[in-house]
Amino acid sequence: MIKTTLSLAIAAIISAPAFAGHDDKNLVIEITSGLPQVENTLQSETGAVQASPTTDGGELLQSLSGVSGIRMGGRSIDPIIRGQSQTQLNILLDGAYIHGGCPNRMDPPTSYTSVDSYDSVTVIKGNRTVVYGGGGSGGTVLFEREWPQLDEKGYGGELSASYHGNGDRYELGADLAAGSDDGYVRVIGHKSEGDNYKDGDGNEVRSSFESLSKSLLVGYRLSDLTTLEASYEKQEEDDVLFAGAGMDSPYADADTARLKLTHEFEQGALQQMRLELYKSDVKHNMDNYSLRSTPVGMMPLQAPSTSDTEGLRLMFDARMADIDWTFGADIQNNERNAELQNSAGVAQRIMWAGAEIDQTGFFAEGEKVLGADDIVKAGLRYDLITAEATRRDETAGTVMAFPTLSSDAIWQMAGAPTGAGEERTEHNVGGFASWTHRLNDQYSVESTLSRSVRTADATERYMARSTGMSDWIGNPELEPEKHHQLQVSLQGNLDTMSWSATGWYNRVDDYILRQATSVPAGMMGTKNRDVYRNVSAELYGAELDVGYQLDENWQLGSALTWTVGNNLDDDTPLSRIAPLELNTSLDYQKDHLQVGVEWQL
Repeated sequence: MIKTTLSLAIAAIISAPAFAGHDDKNLVIEITSGLPQVENTLQSETGAVQASPTTDGGELLQSLSGVSGIRMGGRSIDPIIRGQSQTQLNILLDGAYIHGGCPNRMDPPTSYTSVDSYDSVTVIKGNRTVVYGGGGSGGTVLFEREWPQLDEKGYGGELSASYHGNGDRYELGADLAAGSDDGYVRVIGHKSEGDNYKDGDGNEVRSSFESLSKSLLVGYRLSDLTTLEASYEKQEEDDVLFAGAGMDSPYADADTARLKLTHEFEQGALQQMRLELYKSDVKHNMDNYSLRSTPVGMMPLQAPSTSDTEGLRLMFDARMADIDWTFGADIQNNERNAELQNSAGVAQRIMWAGAEIDQTGFFAEGEKVLGADDIVKAGLRYDLITAEATRRDETAGTVMAFPTLSSDAIWQMAGAPTGAGEERTEHNVGGFASWTHRLNDQYSVESTLSRSVRTADATERYMARSTGMSDWIGNPELEPEKHHQLQVSLQGNLDTMSWSATGWYNRVDDYILRQATSVPAGMMGTKNRDVYRNVSAELYGAELDVGYQLDENWQLGSALTWTVGNNLDDDTPLSRIAPLELNTSLDYQKDHLQVGVEWQL
């Protein structure tokens, strides 16, 4: 199947003046797939509104080389990098982790991003850093904001707008800041709405949504060497329809607070200290009746849920023994609760029974330049993980005069022992080592060897949904995934063209596989049951990117991605692996106008 996309966006930008150093407040996108500090020449700078308008961070990432996505509706695309998704990717929103509230991934972290409210997006493919959390075998994505640099007038701002014809989708944004070198106040707002769109055959696809985000950021310079920043952000998603799911989402709200302290050292080996604290609270609901007709023969049901995350990251930059070091510690605690209820709000099942996963990590990585042509870099990370379902013995009462089962009893139906949801502890060790060699002024090569360990998430461990028609049951006994990867990259930079080629192989011990089975269901005969188990697996692939600057306004780019995933225990392919993809784009940008054409094959 060939998918061709033609998009036109015109950004109305009002600058009074624009932030210094951010002409038209360009969003800088950096992709590091192998060589350090490699900018994607295809989309190194795009305006606040992309040539192809995007509804959230997932759609933006999907447009980049080597990144695909899982789509259930018009919003909330769950990104995939090198055949890996969900918690195989570390996604940070201005330093904070936000874990969605939907067990079925209606609200991945990227759904809580308004793209034009961030100043930069960095995509690190594979395991090439240890400072942003454990796991991250598929990659790390950083949505970041910067301290606004204002001129002598002391204020600046921007208004933006975009429109997408299929589905009557529009986005409106405002980003205003005032202050001086001593401090600032910044206010960001973004509103987006879309109706159902029509597919290639003219059929209407359920995909409408409403989205509203509001952010307040303040910063104060405590001294010449110390800054303090705080922010509060509220993201509201309403009436989101999902053609690819049995329910829709009446609401999904995220409240995120952040505090950042940065201190520069004038003397000694230490250069900088960064302390970051954050708290994110997500409330989500999905149902099968308020936004659609309840299917014949089914009860009206809803599934309200919460996901609360709090974290801390302390990092130091230093230079010792001619090595640039980054080291520190981080903490991340997440608690999730979810129930299956009838339309009156009476609980029928407890799906996430107080699922708590706490992580404490210690990390260090260093980079050393060896002569004029070589760089070596390595990192090591240790994570202490504790996981427990605190409400595992709790039941939801009765359903149709029959007592319901506790989560612990449901896990036993799938083979878990009694008390499987009690506290478990893991000691996970990961790291990487890389060598970069410059062949000449135009060509460089890099090789990276890494190990990363990903702990099972709340759904894989503790999901407990059992009905007369189907089961979805987690496995509290799951072992963490261990990824061992080898990657080799070659890059060329010419006057008007740049290119990169990457090959990689990932052997996975204890890969966490979601498997569909069939089990007896009494008078109903049989029913479907989804369970989780550990298997041995492998993933491998290749990526080729080419960018050509036709002139100062026109840019041509092409990217080819090939990925394979295999379940070695069962000799079957892994699911959710994107096929061979070819993306070609032609972009024109001049002043405040940007036009782009993109083909996806």
